[in-house]
Amino acid sequence: MSYQHILVNVDGGRADIRLNRPAKYNALLPEMCEELASAAEQLAARPDVKCIVFSGEGKNFSAGFDVACEQSATDTKSIWIANKRMQNAFARINELPVVTVCALRGYVVGAGFLLAAVCNLRYATPDTIFYVPELDMGIPFSLGGVATIARYIGITRTAEMVLTCNKVTASSPYMEGFVTRVLEEDKLMPFVDEIVADVVKRPSSLLLSSLSTIREAERGLMPNPASDLFTMLFVDVEEEAKTVRTNYSKRFKS
Repeated sequence: MSYQHILVNVDGGRADIRLNRPAKYNALLPEMCEELASAAEQLAARPDVKCIVFSGEGKNFSAGFDVACEQSATDTKSIWIANKRMQNAFARINELPVVTVCALRGYVVGAGFLLAAVCNLRYATPDTIFYVPELDMGIPFSLGGVATIARYIGITRTAEMVLTCNKVTASSPYMEGFVTRVLEEDKLMPFVDEIVADVVKRPSSLLLSSLSTIREAERGLMPNPASDLFTMLFVDVEEEAKTVRTNYSKRFKS
């Protein structure tokens, strides 16, 4: 099956899904997130697939939500619907009956950060940059982002990332609870390949049982976030569009 925004490959018990908008830093669109979720669900339903690896085509994992697609929105409802579509897609990925792995490099931003968060294992190069720029862009950080990231790095560090929009690398102590392991660029994919090869050797029944236990532990540490899409109700759409247009080109500058 062909997709507009992603690349899919299956090899034995492993499936690979690559975000495929490299010219846009693999920025996410609502329809792209739905493609990700639909492809992942179809792959996970196959009896031979036990692990799905998510990565980004080119030098970056994902630049987050492509705010350029919001510039044509004329009402808060349009923005709310777009955010809801993405939130639902991430929830579907989070509940897949297979092991999910992220290979991270370059920018892992906003919604891209959340996509990585819903995977089970996350491997990154030392200079991978994690970044929550929404306040700089003039929009709220929604999609349950604060609670999801706080589950891994704590509320205090999450608050600083959200409120200051500071960039943090994978090698920073900040990210110790989020990144499974940091690996040099030339070792990232070979190591991921080794991990996946080990995973697909396991019986599906044991993997499913372990995933259920892990997810219960996650919910015990911090319950799944309630919807925070109500924040969209307080956005002045016209002013937001002006702010987005002004700041969009500055998004990845130091």
